[in-house]
Amino acid sequence: MDFQILPNWGKRLGLFIFFISMFIVAGDSFMDGYKGVPSGTHHFVKDFLGSSLFYFFDVLTLIGLLIYMLSKEKIEDDYIKLLRLESYQITIIILLIIALIIYLFDVSFQVSLGMILPIFMLLFLITFYFKKRVH
Repeated sequence: MDFQILPNWGKRLGLFIFFISMFIVAGDSFMDGYKGVPSGTHHFVKDFLGSSLFYFFDVLTLIGLLIYMLSKEKIEDDYIKLLRLESYQITIIILLIIALIIYLFDVSFQVSLGMILPIFMLLFLITFYFKKRVH
């Protein structure tokens, strides 16, 4: 099954969106440490932007990573598509093993989608990067 991938300039756009929104979202925890308050008790950025706009930037980090993941490489051929597929497979297997290990130690541990999506995307990008460099 073949699907349309975004053009190569989507990589720059995805990284730009990711880093700008990550800077805004991470600024909340940074300001907690800077002001000397316990982490999570005061939300400087969330109070300044508003709760709904803050969560918009939180989702925007995932959208930036998704745009980066779906963008073509400079040279997109069948070999890159195979590496992309292998990276997806390795990422799924690693996450399933991690989930199984967590389940073995704590049956009541609950995982939200907001925890899995960034881990999946970053793990895919890391495996794809290393597979591309090795071959």
